[in-house]
Amino acid sequence: MKTIIVGFGFIGRDLVRVINEKRDIITKYDRNFKLVGVSNSKGYIYNEEGLDLEKLLKIKNLSEYGKNYKDNGSSLELIQKSNADLMVEATPTRIQDGEPGLSYIKKALNIGIHVVTSNKGPLVVAFQELSALAKKNNCEFLFEATVAGAVPIFSLVRECLQGDKVKRISGILNGTTNYILSKMYFEETSFELALKEAQERKISEKDPSYDVDGIDAACKLVILANALMDRNAKFEDVERLGIRGITQNAVSLAKKSKFAIKLVGTIDKKLEVAPKLVPINHPLCVHGTLNAVHVETDLANEITIIGYGAGKETVSAVFNDVLTVLKKAKTTA
Repeated sequence: MKTIIVGFGFIGRDLVRVINEKRDIITKYDRNFKLVGVSNSKGYIYNEEGLDLEKLLKIKNLSEYGKNYKDNGSSLELIQKSNADLMVEATPTRIQDGEPGLSYIKKALNIGIHVVTSNKGPLVVAFQELSALAKKNNCEFLFEATVAGAVPIFSLVRECLQGDKVKRISGILNGTTNYILSKMYFEETSFELALKEAQERKISEKDPSYDVDGIDAACKLVILANALMDRNAKFEDVERLGIRGITQNAVSLAKKSKFAIKLVGTIDKKLEVAPKLVPINHPLCVHGTLNAVHVETDLANEITIIGYGAGKETVSAVFNDVLTVLKKAKTTA
């Protein structure tokens, strides 16, 4: 299977490392697997015979790769010319319009290329359209990494709960806010000090609004609702309240009553992201940068899965989606 990676930032580069390290697993499903192209906003590398992964991992800029590099070459051009079977789309998220990832995914699906993505933006603005496009063109469209990082929530429902009806979902879906609230809980620091430390440790951006105002969690809630509960939810449908107003006094009072304050996303009759009191013995009461997703179904009743929601662990979700595509292609060949 010929594969391209569109977006060569943290996730794209880490995926190349994993592909290089785990060739033995890949070859179980596809002996002819090769990475033929990689692009970023400045250009792309393409070689139909396959790229040198060791060389790719050693360079800082794609332009350093050599003669196979096309300066100012667009990702859309790479998608068109590569004749790839699979595209991994890992460009930065823009929730306003889903671009540029949305255009890349549409282009790939329209010409019959399977897609694995870690990008929330396109799914927030056009989930139904992209799913229909994938179905129309017999393409796999997988997006495990878009919600809760390494936590395999979509795979769990798709593979292990395929006979269940998901009735309700709640979760800790943002590692930054969970880190801040955990610092306030265990060390009795203020919100401002906890946020400052999160920024110093690169857990939060300089502009933390995407996390602390619940925007990121709301995006993930929309994807969960549409993918697992067949909703047609939009970002505007989410009732959203962040954690800026949470005081140390409120956290201390909750702790004395054996509760912790957590930013919880809930899909029930409505979609909501808001600070909630969570009993300290509840499976959703995870700390640090951990994420947790609590699923209620008609048959299995309640299941909670916990794991790291961001950072280097996210590559697990991307890589396993790639393996799923390879496995399905092998069984249908």
